Amino acid sequence: MKPTLKTLVVACGAVVSAFGVGAGTTPAQAQGKTITLCWAAWDPANALVELSKDFTAKTGIGMKFEFVPWTNYADRFLNELNSHGSLCDLIIGDSQWIGGAAENGQYVKLNDFFK
Repeated sequence: MKPTLKTLVVACGAVVSAFGVGAGTTPAQAQGKTITLCWAAWDPANALVELSKDFTAKTGIGMKFEFVPWTNYADRFLNELNSHGSLCDLIIGDSQWIGGAAENGQYVKLNDFFK
């Protein structure tokens, strides 16, 4: 899937809502807020960095990134999830993690967000 600004805004919007910065928040109110996105180090991650610039310009919310090589990706972020770490506000996980992550309550339902 090719990342788009819409994809980034939707994903980050869910995280922002969890922080209490809702749709009624102005860019001025969002100043100083940051979201840390964690993912594998590869070319699509570089595209997200570029897309984040427009997201930050439109929302006032800064983006930080934690990119890890594929060889360490699963260990690094599964440890982050299982230890309830605070490094990542949003992790782009591997599809193979869905079952275990769902059982461990590591997914957030977005149903209400999309209503």
